[in-house]
Amino acid sequence: MARVSLKSIAKEVGVSITAVSLVLSGKEKEGRVGKDMAEKIRLKAKEMHYEPNNLARGLRVGRSQTIGLIVADISNLFFANLAFHIQEHAEKFGYSVIITNTNESDLKLEKMVNVLKRRPVDGFIIVPTEHGKPFVEDLVKRNIPVVLIDRYFPEINAGAVVVDNYNASGKAVKNLIGQGCKNIGLVIYKSRLLHMQQRKSGYIDAITEHGFYNPDFIKEINYSHISNDVSIAIESLMLKENHIDGLFFATNTLSMLGIKQLMDMNLQIPEDVKVVCFDKSDAFDFTSIPIPYIRQPVPEMGKKAVELLFEQIRENTKDKKCIELQASLINSPVD
Repeated sequence: MARVSLKSIAKEVGVSITAVSLVLSGKEKEGRVGKDMAEKIRLKAKEMHYEPNNLARGLRVGRSQTIGLIVADISNLFFANLAFHIQEHAEKFGYSVIITNTNESDLKLEKMVNVLKRRPVDGFIIVPTEHGKPFVEDLVKRNIPVVLIDRYFPEINAGAVVVDNYNASGKAVKNLIGQGCKNIGLVIYKSRLLHMQQRKSGYIDAITEHGFYNPDFIKEINYSHISNDVSIAIESLMLKENHIDGLFFATNTLSMLGIKQLMDMNLQIPEDVKVVCFDKSDAFDFTSIPIPYIRQPVPEMGKKAVELLFEQIRENTKDKKCIELQASLINSPVD
């Protein structure tokens, strides 16, 4: 089958080849192509199964038409969904995505950044590791387009897309309080990353507001030996003298390990202890127990991250935006 050309698309839509070229290379604003016409051209290109010659285009404009995505743990449902939506949206701009994984390792983050720089890619979307700040700073100093997602470093002038972790955690805790809980434990990663600190602060402030704060009810987990730490944390929290009646898990991985430990201890949810989780696990769909969880706007996060990155790639913007989105509480028994 012959390759569909810009000329054939232009003929079908009734516009110039230049207009089609501008739209399919993401430059319709520069070429003053109207929004409706740009969408019409994209739809026609998709209908005709147009495939851009990215090698030729890259040589022409000095771009590879690829972006590098570095996530923390691709096996985690949250990051897998995030990668999916980033790739889906990037493809609308004619870009491919190279997805890599750090498994929360600073060394792997450094390695992945260097690997992708050698490709080279036109920009990065990164879920940074706890001590990954120097690698992000280096990209910014080199004027390489970069957007941080899920986590960020406020002192670095990089684009970022995050959620309001503080208020989301407050919602989760107030949900448990609304169900009558007074002794509420928090299971969270031991991390200096801002998003974990915000989740912890949201928990502490919401608990303190109602006079229920007890620092002994906060259990911090090391990622490197997560399973063992979670088991010990749950066993410690659920000692009879603590009278724990609610648990807030700060990530979906922590929630699944924690819920498994509760089941191993023959404790029932919500009869013995009520639970709220940050993020959903697929396992929630296979239980008759409604487990409330904080839902992050993953599709919008992916979309905004790609849009911010392409602003940098196209316009070489100096002032980077930080977009903070709101999360919602799902399956709440007290709504």
